[in-house]
Amino acid sequence: MVAGTAVACGTASAQPAVTINGVVDAAVFSGKGESTGVKAADANRKGVLNGGMTTSRLSFQGSEDLGDGLSAFFELSGFIRLDTGAVGRSDAIGPPVNVGADPFFSRLSFAGLRNPSWGSLRMGLVSTPMFINSITTNAFADSMVLSPIQLVTFAGGPLSGGTGWANSIAYDSPNWSGFTFALLGSASENQGGNNVGGRVRYGQGDFSTSLAWQKVKKNPLTFADGTSPNDTTAWQLAGTYDFKVAKLFAHVGEIKNNGTDAARLDITYRIWDLSAAIPVGGTGSVLVGYANRKTRDAVAPVPATASGGNLERKVFTLGYDHYLSKRTDLYAAYTLDRTLTNTLPAPGRAVSARGNMLALGMRHRF
Repeated sequence: MVAGTAVACGTASAQPAVTINGVVDAAVFSGKGESTGVKAADANRKGVLNGGMTTSRLSFQGSEDLGDGLSAFFELSGFIRLDTGAVGRSDAIGPPVNVGADPFFSRLSFAGLRNPSWGSLRMGLVSTPMFINSITTNAFADSMVLSPIQLVTFAGGPLSGGTGWANSIAYDSPNWSGFTFALLGSASENQGGNNVGGRVRYGQGDFSTSLAWQKVKKNPLTFADGTSPNDTTAWQLAGTYDFKVAKLFAHVGEIKNNGTDAARLDITYRIWDLSAAIPVGGTGSVLVGYANRKTRDAVAPVPATASGGNLERKVFTLGYDHYLSKRTDLYAAYTLDRTLTNTLPAPGRAVSARGNMLALGMRHRF
């Protein structure tokens, strides 16, 4: 009886600690054009949007100390549409796109091992090094609605593969006097080829610089006409410096689209951006950013209502973020979005479009 009790107590003490956390973020907005891109046929829009500064999410995290510095850890994290209560970022999209709805844990779902001496190893659905490079080195962080660099790269941009890769193995190194690196590989599982990516970073004091690269042969978007790119290569160089009166961020990079095996392409998009976070009064920050994506290569014409701009896109955002506490903040932001698109009928003509949006929102972390 005593022995059984001792075993039971020992088992209970070895249970991992599990935490529940997340972000809820919603904003009222008014604008012309789509909130994630300008359409040649603009429309006035008003309403409540989910995730102005951060996409709302719910996460479960846990870890267990295995001894000698080794620990096991996991995370299950899913997106929430706060404006409707639905899970995921979007519903299923029918032909010709044919994309399924976001699964519940579509943000992160992995298990891994870590040790301070050799780093960490994770398996599952993991954020890409390119995405980590982008969100950690711009004034608007991971905002898919307001951040200029995110809008020209990930949200409505030509970068294929998404922000996280399923069926992945990821390695993150320890910090060696400011130097770190990360590697990520995603198995194709009969959906084209494998994806690979990596990132190197150096940071000391107020300065940091990082370089991310990825090669995508598997794309979660599968268009019925076979034109969805599943062979793209991209790189992004980032730099930050904190002048105390303002923290500056900058990026330069390229996205090279080679099309598909059935329809080869040779289109290179060049991207650059500048942004800054300016502290105000100890509880707020003025945020400003500008990003540009452009190609000089020949691109196939698309319908005039297509969003994103296949020739050029320029995004400017000015905002203010005010913290009521460590976990709750209010924000206001104005975004100006301009695109240039080669439109149908063939051989095409360049059509420019201009959109804008004003958003007033609240974000709470728990």
